[in-house]
Amino acid sequence: MIFSLVGAVKAVVAVVLVFLGTIVIHEFGHFIVAKWSGVAVPTFAVGFGPKLVKWFRNGTEYSIRPYLFGGFVQLAGEVPQDSLFRKGEKIAVVLDERDTIVQVGEPDDVRGGDVFRLVDLDLSDRLTMTLDADGDVRTYKVKPHARLMTSRKNSMPIVERHEQVLGKPLWQRASIILAGPVMNFLLAGILFAVVYMHTGVPLNQPVLGQIEAGSPAQAAGLMAGDQVLSVSGSKVTDWMSFVNAIQADKSNPPAPLDLKVLRSGHVVNVEVKPKMVTIPGGGHVPQLGIHQPVTYSVTKTVPSGFSSVYYASANTLGYLFHQVIAHHQFQNLAGPVGIADVIGQQAQSGVWNVLMIAGLLSLNLGLMNLLPIPVLDGGRLLFMIVELFRGKALDPRKEGLVHIVGFALLMLFGVMITYRDVLRLF
Repeated sequence: MIFSLVGAVKAVVAVVLVFLGTIVIHEFGHFIVAKWSGVAVPTFAVGFGPKLVKWFRNGTEYSIRPYLFGGFVQLAGEVPQDSLFRKGEKIAVVLDERDTIVQVGEPDDVRGGDVFRLVDLDLSDRLTMTLDADGDVRTYKVKPHARLMTSRKNSMPIVERHEQVLGKPLWQRASIILAGPVMNFLLAGILFAVVYMHTGVPLNQPVLGQIEAGSPAQAAGLMAGDQVLSVSGSKVTDWMSFVNAIQADKSNPPAPLDLKVLRSGHVVNVEVKPKMVTIPGGGHVPQLGIHQPVTYSVTKTVPSGFSSVYYASANTLGYLFHQVIAHHQFQNLAGPVGIADVIGQQAQSGVWNVLMIAGLLSLNLGLMNLLPIPVLDGGRLLFMIVELFRGKALDPRKEGLVHIVGFALLMLFGVMITYRDVLRLF
């Protein structure tokens, strides 16, 4: 009972940390590049739900929330600020001593505000609102960073064009979007490198690694660190040529091999009798019981970590195209429930397995976000590419509608995958 409880706690902690880390680092990418680009960032939240802790710094409200399965960032001017209002609706505003609007929102959300009918507005360039009070129509300036009350307790700033996402040149907007997936790839590379610092990186050198106890290699007196020069007269230049030389003889039992090895500066001749070993699939191959040499050097583990990002990305995209898109094979796709189950299983095997699965999840999160699907980062980049060739942006309202439809379809697909995951688990 105690062991099962400990295992459950391990699984829960691992799931929370993996989801939290991979999603928050993605949002942090958008956040930091938006800040560097001069875009106002009203909110950066770790977790979802009501705010447990919050603090303000450099115009951003940072908060920690109870449901720690991710986080989010809010950027000013991702959609036209005009679209946040409807002409003709009743709004309440608070004016300062210069009759400049410093707070605006629904009448129920703005305490002590004066109620007007909205006649016209320009919150993209001039920051003005034309309001009607019982036939008295006046145009008021909106103070930069005036608060738009989204509820009685929550608000967002109305900012000048140079602080809006839509006010930035195309390359900066694209950089902000790309920053999320790029941070996921960086996290994946770092996590892979950390794991390789523990497990080691295989070397393609004709040098003996670990010798298995009771193996033909041990019986023949071979030692870890021996450099193989030749096998039965055939020159050996790397690990693969050494393996091929051993497995060239398909007879059963295989003939003894004459190894010439370099040990402590001296050439030593060793005769070893390979042992036939059954491999998955029913075949047999001769083996000596020797492991490939590995290195724990940072100069090898770090490059290997980031090269793994490249090869894993290529494999994932290849699978996505050939199996999912071309042949409509969805059985190996997993939603949040299936991913959480895998993380929980790996948590029972140790932290290194969790770090590896976190790296894979971060990599796949980055890749999936780059797919040209509306509402994802890749969908937004696709609209920017269209803008580049058209020479002007598409109507933001129409683009927003496409993203809403894309979001609905993505949620429907997610529900279907999650339902299948639940059936498979229970």
